[in-house]
Amino acid sequence: MKSFAGSSFFRVFDLLLGSTNPGLKLSFWTHDGTTWERERHSFTGTKHGQTIEIVTLTRAGRRGWSVMVVKEYWWVGKESRAVKAVRWAKPIEGQRSDIMNWFRAQEADLSHQLAVGEKSPAPNTEEVEDVEIFDEAEDNYS
Repeated sequence: MKSFAGSSFFRVFDLLLGSTNPGLKLSFWTHDGTTWERERHSFTGTKHGQTIEIVTLTRAGRRGWSVMVVKEYWWVGKESRAVKAVRWAKPIEGQRSDIMNWFRAQEADLSHQLAVGEKSPAPNTEEVEDVEIFDEAEDNYS
């Protein structure tokens, strides 16, 4: 896992989200020293719809940090055909390296659980046809 824009980051994030909040029934919970807060905003019109899901993870303490993970889904038509999905993550507070180290430790724990045959956590993913990953280094506002 090298960055917040890579697929490996989102794989670990989705596994953690699904295993720490099965069925996404909670809007606020804790896991391994972090506080998780989930918000979901939706709009459905006659020709299109949109959902934005925001999850903020916060770790308190001397080397505390906060990261925001956003997933955005768009669909069109009466059949609600998925047309676009965007996902991105951005450190809000603290050191990027501390956040990545926490996620790497979580990834190692998940790998260990799978290796010893524990129940695999169910990822919380939604099927979409197009996924676009935003990386702040690639932002182009022109």
